[in-house]
Formats: sequence, structure tokens, C-alpha cells
Amino acid sequence: MFTDIVGYTALMGKNSKKALELVRISKEIQKPLVKKYNGKWLKEMGDGALAQFSTALDAVNCAVEIQEHARAKFDGKLRIGVHLGDITIENDDVYGDGVNVASRLESIADPGGGLYFRCHLKSHSRAK
Repeated sequence: MFTDIVGYTALMGKNSKKALELVRISKEIQKPLVKKYNGKWLKEMGDGALAQFSTALDAVNCAVEIQEHARAKFDGKLRIGVHLGDITIENDDVYGDGVNVASRLESIADPGGGLYFRCHLKSHSRAK
């Protein structure tokens, strides 16, 4: 699951104090919910965050609850992308299709409520 704050870069240029406050509040909302849904907080990138879940259902339920809390407690909007894909953790960094696609889905999600979920399943068969 990849999240970020809508309009963060522009806000940082106009009012860095407010932008940093939104980052703090965003983390306060997200971190306990990631834990609640058996997730692992993997990485922060400015206003963005990356979390990993054992199941797609946990990731989606967490994303939905994050948006509910954000609407109630947050003077901004979040975008969230969830993708079922493999990741690799190496040297304290995260790589892989799961990260790349979740990040791109997040960038096109509706601000403050949109959630895109993509599941790509491959079917393999053997010729007989």
C-alpha cells in the first residue's frame, strides 16, 4: 500500500509549517491502522509511505479505514494505491512490481476517497 498527501509539494512551497504538520498527522493516522491490520510500515518518502500486508483484504480494509480517519481528522486529502505484487527488501530498501504499481495507482486515485486495487493473476498451463 502506497499513500501520499494530495498537493503536498505545492503546500510545502507556500506553507512549510502546515505541510510538515500534515505529514505528522498523516503518520499518526496511518501507523496504528497499519499495525491493526497486521501490516508492516516499510518506508517513508517525504509525505509518502509504503506499507506491506500479508493479505489483500487487510491492505484494502486498512486503506478504507485510513481514508475514514483522514476525512474526520485531517486538513488535507490522501491518495492511496494498493497492489497485490511481489516486493524485495534489500539493504533497508524496497523494490519490485508491488511497489512500482502501488505507487502509480496511488498517483491516479481520487483524492480523499479513491482507492485503486489491481490484482494480476497469471495462468500457467502445460501442453500435453
